[in-house]
Amino acid sequence: MHGSTPTDDFTTFPTGMVNIPDRIPVFPLADVVLLPGEVLPLHIFEPRYRAMVRDALNGHRVIGMIEYAATDSENPTREPLPVRDVGCVGYIADHKELPDGRYLIWLLGLERFTIAAELPVETLYRQFRVTYTPIHETAAALAGLQAVRQELRRVLPRLVDLDESDRRALEEQMVEISDSQLIALACQILELPGQRKRQLLEADNQMDRFMLVYEELYRHLDSIPDAVGNPPEILN
Repeated sequence: MHGSTPTDDFTTFPTGMVNIPDRIPVFPLADVVLLPGEVLPLHIFEPRYRAMVRDALNGHRVIGMIEYAATDSENPTREPLPVRDVGCVGYIADHKELPDGRYLIWLLGLERFTIAAELPVETLYRQFRVTYTPIHETAAALAGLQAVRQELRRVLPRLVDLDESDRRALEEQMVEISDSQLIALACQILELPGQRKRQLLEADNQMDRFMLVYEELYRHLDSIPDAVGNPPEILN
């Protein structure tokens, strides 16, 4: 078992620690990356993954999200399809079962994992033994991120089509959220592709994650110069 502390701004998130097992069901998808702190809505319709969600809801409520790896050109129909080594475990924060058995779920990203081994199973869905690889930062490193945090909080709300009251509410919310949630929110607002989100997931430290998001932010702003003012000198 491994302990992870979830965020608390989704009303159905659990309180305290979530015990996430070292053996997890995995939902592989192409070009879909879940980040710690991100909420990913999913429509589950395949029978094997309906069974996966049912079993998860009756157990630890966790599912590992991982991408498919590049297909072997010499064996393009290989089954099961290979997956990447690194993914993110998510907690089913909320769900809705539809009358025909499909599910709508909201998956909260908890922690990055690395695959140790695929397990022989009788279930229709795949299961893996994994190791968890969270990022640990020193207090000094976290303090050094303050200027980047402030710039993201200043600029990101102005990129969302909201009325003034909703924008102020978003600005207030962004002051309270964790670093992981801030990075995940930036990815959603900037609509980062899977490849860039994968780089974020695999980054060695939080500084690298923040600087990648910051780079993407000002690449995005190149097309709308002077829309939100100039970045502070400390970030230039």
